[in-house]
Amino acid sequence: MFAKIAQLILVVLFRCIALLPFSILYFFSKVIYFLLFGLLNYRRYVVNINLNYALPYLSGEKFQPIARNFYKHLSELIIEIIKGLYIPIDELARRIPVDEASLQLLETYSTQNRNVVLMLGHYGNWEWALLIIGRYIKLKAFSLYTGLSFKEMDDYLLKKRQRFGATMIDATKDKNKLRQLKEQASIIAIVGDQSPTGRNKVYPTKFLNLDTTFFIGGEKIAKDLDAAVLFVNIKKISFAKYKIYLELITDDIQSIKSGQMIELYKNKLETQIMAHPEYWMWSHRRWKNILPY
Repeated sequence: MFAKIAQLILVVLFRCIALLPFSILYFFSKVIYFLLFGLLNYRRYVVNINLNYALPYLSGEKFQPIARNFYKHLSELIIEIIKGLYIPIDELARRIPVDEASLQLLETYSTQNRNVVLMLGHYGNWEWALLIIGRYIKLKAFSLYTGLSFKEMDDYLLKKRQRFGATMIDATKDKNKLRQLKEQASIIAIVGDQSPTGRNKVYPTKFLNLDTTFFIGGEKIAKDLDAAVLFVNIKKISFAKYKIYLELITDDIQSIKSGQMIELYKNKLETQIMAHPEYWMWSHRRWKNILPY
């Protein structure tokens, strides 16, 4: 009963927020920023440790602006994700368009009836990218996700994430849905930079100056489907405005050795982060096994 009441309160709150125009929501993002950064010091310790170890070249005068700008982005992202639960597809497409060359790439694979794997990071507004990408390709769209322990809220968010036609797959549970990928040409999006804690099959590498393990699931799925693999480069323009650029990782997954796809993906993600580090999720405990959180 308590869970259902909590879900109802959150849904009503999200709906009220989503009804507001972006001009007002931008003001609310400033309020959230004040709360997270100025008042609550939300995960400041985690953010500082991540930045110190992952970007050790930063001097004090550069360190604080990145930390501060990360919290500004996080505050805007919270509002954007809530708004995204209800935003119409046409308005979303105006706010996070896909560039022309990337559209042509998607059209080519769609015409060839070729499987496509999209690799993303927790960068920019990846949630909007996951929502919009299926609009531009005729292939059946899927996306891997990790379910919430709060089941009632997880069911609600799952419905919202699937409202534009994509099918969400919990890779730890939905084995039957994973098999559907082989039944028809598909496009599947994978956010591949989360920490694979507790997993046996991982790929070890250097990422942002640190020993880091990555899931191998994205590479395995790509090989199983003989898919073209694309990196989703998300450029932030301003509050609630982004642009998507798709970059080819490999068009011949079978010819490259084990781990190479992950290495290529990791390199592109690292380049993206280094260009504008404030847009990556520094509040995650990405390196639980080696950093003193």
